[in-house]
Amino acid sequence: MIDSSQPKWNQDQHQAINTIIQVAFVRIREISVTDDEWLIGLWKRLARHYHTDTTAPKDIPLSKATTYLLTPEDVRFQVILDLLSVILDLQPESQADIEMKYDARERRFLLEVAHAMQLAPADVNMAERAVGQQIYFKLQERNGAESGTRTNDMGESASAAMEDASRRNKAWRWVKMGAGAAAGGAVIALTGGLAAPLVAPLVVGLTGATFFTTAGGIALMTGLFGLTGGGLTGWKLHRRTRGIDDFNFEQVLDPSIPHIPSLNCTICVSGYLQDDASLCTTPWEIAFHKSKAYQDIYCVSYEKAALLDLGRAFKSFIRNEAFKYAGKEALKMTALQAFFAAVALPATLLKATDVIDNPWQIASDRSIKAGIVLADVLEQRVHGKRPCTLIGFSVGTLVITQCLQELAERGQFGIIDNVVLMGAPISSTNKKLWMAMRSVVSHQFINCYSPNDWVLATVYRLHSMSTEVAGLSPITHVPGIENVQVGIEGHASYSENVSSILSQVQLVEA
Repeated sequence: MIDSSQPKWNQDQHQAINTIIQVAFVRIREISVTDDEWLIGLWKRLARHYHTDTTAPKDIPLSKATTYLLTPEDVRFQVILDLLSVILDLQPESQADIEMKYDARERRFLLEVAHAMQLAPADVNMAERAVGQQIYFKLQERNGAESGTRTNDMGESASAAMEDASRRNKAWRWVKMGAGAAAGGAVIALTGGLAAPLVAPLVVGLTGATFFTTAGGIALMTGLFGLTGGGLTGWKLHRRTRGIDDFNFEQVLDPSIPHIPSLNCTICVSGYLQDDASLCTTPWEIAFHKSKAYQDIYCVSYEKAALLDLGRAFKSFIRNEAFKYAGKEALKMTALQAFFAAVALPATLLKATDVIDNPWQIASDRSIKAGIVLADVLEQRVHGKRPCTLIGFSVGTLVITQCLQELAERGQFGIIDNVVLMGAPISSTNKKLWMAMRSVVSHQFINCYSPNDWVLATVYRLHSMSTEVAGLSPITHVPGIENVQVGIEGHASYSENVSSILSQVQLVEA
């Protein structure tokens, strides 16, 4: 249970919070497709907690509301913490009917509140880490009482790492001076610098929550983080399902410190493997090297043989100078011209496509089938009752787009937080399809494309009647989809540019 800071707020600040909540709700209704029932349910919970008059107009401007929250002291971060505790049902009055879950749409609401208060998304991330760690430590206390080992081991490991960090950086020393329990304070410090002197006093321990020591409370906490049954890494495809027989998850971890689960997770999908079928995590290890200590990052490992064949085919294909020339010429044409140019390629060049034709078709087919499996996993909340971001490149984007289509058809809203597609081999002309996919994404939906992708310009068009490809040009007819042009040499270079692209779209730390 998070001890609310609300009683310390003055009347002006209460009024300011009510105004900002209303602004955030209006913003959500304007920019996203959302379920009215969910929206009304959240509004009622917040109105009950903050004693908001649902019929009263906003009687102070937003600029004044922000000023109220800055004086006599800045309480904006406290507001985010308090809202998060309400959303997670951690407030004392809600224990009678508690349901610990974190909907992706609720996270979008928090981001809108932060924006209205002139805070950055990083502040929401920090609040999530603070609250998530408090919940996890409570869970560890319970587990430690039963096993007597795991929490102690965790504390010893964290303390050793903390001592090492202290010797290297004086900025860590404050943690040893009352930032929390030995294990808690050290682990918080190691996982993203959360318990900074400014932040630590704002996060009070999980106090007096006897409910969280019961079997029901433990079940809720493990369900939130996706720890039940081993979570994603413990999930196995026990038999051939949906036409594939190789599908599992690998987690990107920092082995130097104990890992604490986060209130949101990211699932990454590589579209080809270049060297070793076991290295599906390599691009993502590099991209998330700064945040993997305090974020839950998973990689989908599926049909490795097919993805390795495709990676090898790419290498042979791009070495063919004749076909490279034809591909680059196709890029200079209009979409329709390029399509007919690809169909009318001379026999010698068509033979060059044999190198990649079969691997491309197989990998694309398996990726679509894997997308259905991923939708099954997410619908079952194996990842936890928390928001999930999906990122992929090349045919790995087909796993994501098929997953989104499945979730839309099943009415599964509030699961997906962000989506980033890189070099997607999918038609951009089907507005209905793209709007359906957008409807299940609560926050950002980013399409990364490159007009220099001559492989996509030719190979994809050999197998599709579509003349417009998402990986080659922006999607302009669907509201809510952001388009980012990326500077890559070609389709086969996406894997080595994942880190720079995610920095460009500001999804990871630069």
